[in-house]
Amino acid sequence: MTIRKRLTLRFTSLVSSIILLAFVSIYAFCWFFISSDFYRRLDRKANTTGDMLIRHRLDAQLIRQLGRIRKDQLPNQNIMVFDSRDSIIFITNERLPITIPKSVLADIRQDKQKDFQQKGYYLSGTRFMTASGQYVVIASAVNVYGDEFLRRLLWALAVLFFLIVGITAFSGWFFAGDALRPMQQIDQIVSDIFPRNRDERLLINQDDDEISRLSSTINRLLDRVTESFRLQRMFVANVSHELKNPLTQISSQLEVSLLKHREPEAYQKTIRSVLDDVGDLATLTHELLKLSQVNQEDAIGLLTDTVRLDEIVWDIRDEVTAINPRYQVTIEFGALPDDPDQLAVQGNKTLLATALKNLTENACKFSDDGQALIHVSFDPNWLTISIQNRGQSIPSADLPYIFEPFYRSRQTADVRGYGVGLSLVERIIRLHQGKIQVTSTAGKPTIFSIELSRQTRQF
Repeated sequence: MTIRKRLTLRFTSLVSSIILLAFVSIYAFCWFFISSDFYRRLDRKANTTGDMLIRHRLDAQLIRQLGRIRKDQLPNQNIMVFDSRDSIIFITNERLPITIPKSVLADIRQDKQKDFQQKGYYLSGTRFMTASGQYVVIASAVNVYGDEFLRRLLWALAVLFFLIVGITAFSGWFFAGDALRPMQQIDQIVSDIFPRNRDERLLINQDDDEISRLSSTINRLLDRVTESFRLQRMFVANVSHELKNPLTQISSQLEVSLLKHREPEAYQKTIRSVLDDVGDLATLTHELLKLSQVNQEDAIGLLTDTVRLDEIVWDIRDEVTAINPRYQVTIEFGALPDDPDQLAVQGNKTLLATALKNLTENACKFSDDGQALIHVSFDPNWLTISIQNRGQSIPSADLPYIFEPFYRSRQTADVRGYGVGLSLVERIIRLHQGKIQVTSTAGKPTIFSIELSRQTRQF
């Protein structure tokens, strides 16, 4: 069932229930008022006849004549008087005899008064106590006008109820369709966006309503999806390019070796060259594997260590300086806490060490003098690690893309590498819900700053 049908059905059911309750209440009130008024009139006639016949002992024929000349006669009115033996001793209209069960007469004697209906007649019975015994006077009549009014009221309310239900259902269908029309437009536009036009976006109204916020959310999602497609295409293109070169070199060297018979030394040289190319392929595969393993979905299982950053930076200095004798790493600390454990964060020690090592090695590699400076600072909420060097600045046009996989600027085109390191660093820091920024200006040091929260993270 569609949302439009559900909304229409619920709206119609709600309004119908309210209208039905109101109409039932109106009918019940009218029925109660008309019945009570008619029973009151019958009770008055029964008491009047009983007083004249039983208490004042007027002649029965005189009472009948008085009843006939009165102008307030009710339709099919009849008054009966029963003695203590349940025998009729007086009746005003013998043509309309009504059989009264003895059990009803016993109830009237016990309760003193009783109103009831029998075969379309309204009856009101009253008990009279005298020295000669108990008498029961019952007045009966047909409530022609009251019953006719109630029938017409019932028909009018029934017709009006179904008319209101029909109008409500039509209005609910119309207004539900009007309210859901933006959703239909969103569905149509989103269906047209993929795969034909990924750059198209939903229109956002000025009204700050749910549809506008949903459209904004969908537009942001589409931006992320488009960016993912762009990165995927770039990733595949770069991987293909990086794999193509060593594979082509391997194939060319092997083909040349097979053209003619050579000395063993030549074959050994070719094999060593092929092994170097295979090593490059293995290194590239290892880098891609590391990059694919760092995902946000794995945060719960990965970030379980308590990592002392001051210990990591000392280990990294030793590892980087051991890579190349030219590399020199200096470590500085800002204002440190009294408790050394406050320099710890929740995370993965191996991943953080990999990220800091990549940044430090890059800083030394691209420094004019092979030196890098690691600065560690502390505040109650964040730990900040800055890695800087003095060398050729990163062009401003390249800064937005340096964390993308396989991105190589002209400045680093002749440097051995695959462009995976900074992308891996950015993904590791994002996995730790930290921040990484880079500032690079001509004549000033290039600084990579990492901020890691000291608060316990929830995943």
